[in-house]
Amino acid sequence: MRNVKDISKIFLTSYGELAMEASTTKVSSKGQVVIPVNVRRAAGFKEGETVLAMTIGDTIILKKITDKTFEESVKPIWTRIRQLGLTEEDVDALIRKAKAQSSS
Repeated sequence: MRNVKDISKIFLTSYGELAMEASTTKVSSKGQVVIPVNVRRAAGFKEGETVLAMTIGDTIILKKITDKTFEESVKPIWTRIRQLGLTEEDVDALIRKAKAQSSS
């Protein structure tokens, strides 16, 4: 497995034309989550748009709904992860790192 710091650098710098933003937020007592403005802007989310919420383990991914199928919508995510040479363990390490940073 790669060093988490190296993985983060690869992950954050390898997106080229794609904007990548990360922020922490909290879940309300009603289960609501505010998507931070920098993340909304990077994703191009606009008020009233419908998003797909999906989970991979304890990770939640939000994807704008388009006329694409579910498989067509998530394929670019997995393709990019593979192009970066990341394994499932690498992605898990990134998630653990983000959790550690948000709890400190």
